[in-house]
Amino acid sequence: MGADALEALTDLAFGELPLHRVEAVTHTDNAAALAVLSGAGFVREGVRRSSCLHRGRRHDSAVLGLLRAEWEALARPRSWER
Repeated sequence: MGADALEALTDLAFGELPLHRVEAVTHTDNAAALAVLSGAGFVREGVRRSSCLHRGRRHDSAVLGLLRAEWEALARPRSWER
């Protein structure tokens, strides 16, 4: 379900809007989100150390990005083709 929503969002961002880049940020220990983002073509660009306070504990955040050219190179049907 999350992968489908992410694909629809990136299809909107690059297919209908004039965006050049989409960025995602998640906790570095959120393996499920990192896997979905990577599967959608997002590239891990870096880590923001100790950038998130959640329930009294500091967490690192992973920063991932997807550029228009990378999205265009993906071999998958676009959301409007389904």
